[in-house]
Amino acid sequence: MAAPVTTAPAAGLRDRPAPLVRGDGRTVTVVGAGFGGLATAARLAHAGYRVTVLERHGIPGGRAGRWLSEGFTFDTGPSLVMMPEYWHRLFNDCGRRLEDYVTLVQCEPGYKVFFPDGTVFTKSSVLSRFLEECERLSPGSTPGVMGYLAHTAKLYDEGLRFIGRNMHDVSSMLSLRALGGLVGTSALGDLQKLVRKYIGHEQLQQILSFQTLYLGLSPYESMAIYALLPYTELAHGIHYPMGGMHQLPLALERLGRELGVEYVYDASARSFEKDGDRISAVVTADGRRWTSDIVLCNADLPYAYESLLGEPYPGIEKKRFSCSVVLLYIGTSREYPELTHHSFVVGDNMKEGCRQIFEDHVMPDDAPAFYVVATSRTDRSQVPASGGENLFVLLLAPSQPADPARRIDWSVKGPEVEARTIAALEQWRLPGLRDSIVTKRLVTPDHFTMAFGNLRGEAFGLGHDFRQIGWFRPHNRHDRYANLFFAGQSTHPGCGVPIQLISAECAAERIAAELPVR
Repeated sequence: MAAPVTTAPAAGLRDRPAPLVRGDGRTVTVVGAGFGGLATAARLAHAGYRVTVLERHGIPGGRAGRWLSEGFTFDTGPSLVMMPEYWHRLFNDCGRRLEDYVTLVQCEPGYKVFFPDGTVFTKSSVLSRFLEECERLSPGSTPGVMGYLAHTAKLYDEGLRFIGRNMHDVSSMLSLRALGGLVGTSALGDLQKLVRKYIGHEQLQQILSFQTLYLGLSPYESMAIYALLPYTELAHGIHYPMGGMHQLPLALERLGRELGVEYVYDASARSFEKDGDRISAVVTADGRRWTSDIVLCNADLPYAYESLLGEPYPGIEKKRFSCSVVLLYIGTSREYPELTHHSFVVGDNMKEGCRQIFEDHVMPDDAPAFYVVATSRTDRSQVPASGGENLFVLLLAPSQPADPARRIDWSVKGPEVEARTIAALEQWRLPGLRDSIVTKRLVTPDHFTMAFGNLRGEAFGLGHDFRQIGWFRPHNRHDRYANLFFAGQSTHPGCGVPIQLISAECAAERIAAELPVR
């Protein structure tokens, strides 16, 4: 395993089981215990590398952490599981079964969509129920919906085949062989144009395209390939791990520990030491030097370049960043049985609100949409025995613009947004919410900079337009330092929980090809 040069005991290891010894395989230091770092560590350990994970926080998961207050448990990041086949694949590749580590349950219905005119659409993963809802909303829509799903099924199959491999050579992205089945699918075209080709009803168009917001990407600026997201909701369902989303990083930690990975928490990387064309050590804030043959960085890539390497990513000022979010965690004394696990509430003018957030970098007075999660509707272990609800409320917010003079002061704007949101929730379907609050917490874009180093307060890393995907996205190995690799949302292939598992697989595959176990 990678070890500090000093002999002081590693912070966070007291009373932890001793790691397995795996012979004289190459050593790897993983910086960051987000999904990408945890999954890469497990894959490399299974392949025979000796792996140590350094994490600045006291628990694994990165954004997928948890907040405990007054008997309530809140997930602090991702709120649902899509594409569960990638979770099964990771554990199977490591000789394990996912079912032995975490219990996934399917949310049925997946969510409800609420429109300003009072229309409510129940999004089921059962095709017959979904089509019934489409017909109720837009009579005669079934042929168009089925045509759209057939088209997006191909985008799903071919799109994931396309992004699920390394792309550090331009031909790996732009050759006809690489594009393969995507040719003729309009994958790189406009998402709204694609959905309008099959669907005439505006609300149904929104239902079948808003999922790009999962990637911090406006559905009105998105490429058509991201239509694979509403398809996977139907094809594979929306799932929840009992005990909360934080059970997933805990499961990955347990998997890694069984494979011999050592985890060091409260160990914040401060810098990378350089020696010619390699990184010789990771230096943590307490002055310790962690030496290893290979460094895998799961910290957000622009931050890693600027703060750990001391050399901003080339052309970073011209890159597009994803949006951010404002989050409210609210524990209530009363229950709201009419809530579903997930609810998506569309604002009065979603298109204009998205334009203000993604183009103007201003916070709209009226949110284009807000998202409410009540895991307590599925899992009563998340609230006190006395009852109540644990509400996770997400509003889209702009990332900070490059011009400091135009940046939002979230110390002022945050409380304003909180008060406005609580009022909107009461008017929506949560009467008496303010008087029932037992505990609450506000998270603004400033948190993503302070806690995770995101340069512009963005919540989803670099954006996902054509010029920032595939070969054009920052590569998962440094051009000069041949032993420095990356996994995470701002490197290939992008953000989103299942995509982080793909990122880890690509990084592990490249490490094994370029620096194999001795």
